[in-house]
This record gives sequence, structure tokens and C-alpha cells, in this order.
Amino acid sequence: MNLYDYIDYKKFIRDYIKNLPYSGRGFKAKIANELRIHTAYVSQVLNKTANFTLEQSIELSSLLNLTNSEKEYFLLLVQKERAGSKNLESYFINQMNAFVDEQRKLKNRLEAKGEINQVDQQIYYSSWHFMAVHALISTKKFHTPQEIAQQLNIPISKARETIEFLLNAAIIIKEGNSFELGSRDIHLSSDSPMISKHHTNWRMKAISSLDASSEEDGHSFEDMHYSGVISVTEEDAQAIREILIKSIQSSRKVIGESKPEDVYCYTLDMFKL
Repeated sequence: MNLYDYIDYKKFIRDYIKNLPYSGRGFKAKIANELRIHTAYVSQVLNKTANFTLEQSIELSSLLNLTNSEKEYFLLLVQKERAGSKNLESYFINQMNAFVDEQRKLKNRLEAKGEINQVDQQIYYSSWHFMAVHALISTKKFHTPQEIAQQLNIPISKARETIEFLLNAAIIIKEGNSFELGSRDIHLSSDSPMISKHHTNWRMKAISSLDASSEEDGHSFEDMHYSGVISVTEEDAQAIREILIKSIQSSRKVIGESKPEDVYCYTLDMFKL
């Protein structure tokens, strides 16, 4: 379901609830709790005898996992429904039509295949959480900012901002109530100015992993960390380097044939002191 296909926010909410697991049982109560109103009033709104306020609507838009752009359109839908005159209703309908046209133009531009641009690439590699959220979404196990934030132990606001960026860069797309991988490719060459930042981001996450036990993190996978300083001949150092390269190549073959299910980070370094 696509919010931009709707001209009635109440119908969108009803369909949203219907598409939830178990037909959204208990979700009206969740809305009532979030908006601090009675469940009966939620039913009155959805049955077209009342309306949410704009203040309630902005809170509800977060509960519905709407992106920033979708929130803007959702508020237009609410204002159209709350309009007290035909002139005002027509005004908001025109606003809605213009907004949808602009979103369709943007969607067509973003759906063009190819690598992400340099600006988006710099943002993507500026912090570990962009790649982490991208990887989590590829598993198809995480559908909401709340789930992603809990898994990565980051604020929900950070998860929302990251998802919004990934959507705007067409790295991911929104399908119904969940997210899917988009059409844009991401490739970081070894001579990229962002390569150092990329490696640093994940070395820092490896250090963080050392400070937390697998039980505390809620993971069944036993973390592995190894560091060693060796004294060998130049010839043997080259032999070890080849062994490590082959292990990476073997790992990448396994990764390529594996289904995205869980997200792990592995790093490998060998350098001369």
C-alpha cells in the first residue's frame, strides 16, 4: 500500500491496520495509548464521525512509520478532511495533487539504475549506522525504525533519519509497510577518499564489540576477536598475506551464495610495523 494513492487518511489507517499481522488486533488500543485518548474515540475517527487533531496526527504518523515526506502528505490529508468550507477543502486537494506529482517525478529520477552520487556516498560512509541499517533491511527481518533502533542500540530518531536518507538515495525503497533494497549500486574503490573513514568506522565497532558480551547483546553468535604481532621473514609475511587473501575470497563466495538472514561484521588487517 502506497500512502500517495490515498485521498482519505482514515481509509489509509484502516487499510494499514488490516495489513498488519493478525489483522492489526490491538493496534487501535496502541493508537489510543500513543495519542492519550480513549479507544472509542479512535473508532469514531476511523468510522468517519470525528477527526484527529493535527497534533495527534503528527504523533500518529510516527507510529505508522511514515517517512518525513509521507508525514507532510498525511497532514495534508488530515487538513483536507478537517476543512470547514469547500474552498478550503479544494485548496488542500490542490496541495495534495501537487505534492503527489512532485513525489512521482522524484521517484522516477531515483529509480534510474547506477551508482549513488558522490555526495550521497560521502554521507553513506560517514558513519557505520548507514551501512548497518542497509544490511539489516536486506535481511527482511526488520520492518520498522523501532526494530532497527533496538537491534543496533541507536535512538529511534537516528534510525528514522538513516532510513529517510537511504530512501532519498534510492538505496532502499518502501513497499507497503516495510522496506526493500533499491536499484542503486554502492561501490567503494580502494583509492576512494572515503576508504579510510569506512575502515575506521568498523574498527571502532569492533572495539565496541570487545566491551560487550554476547549474552548482554542478546546474540547467540559467539564473537571472535584476534590480534597478534609476529616476527617473520619478508617471504613468510607474503605467504601469510596470500593465505589471508584466499580466506577472504573463500568467505566472499559463501556470502554470495548465502541468503540474507542476520548481519555480522568481520574485519581483517595485516600491516608492517
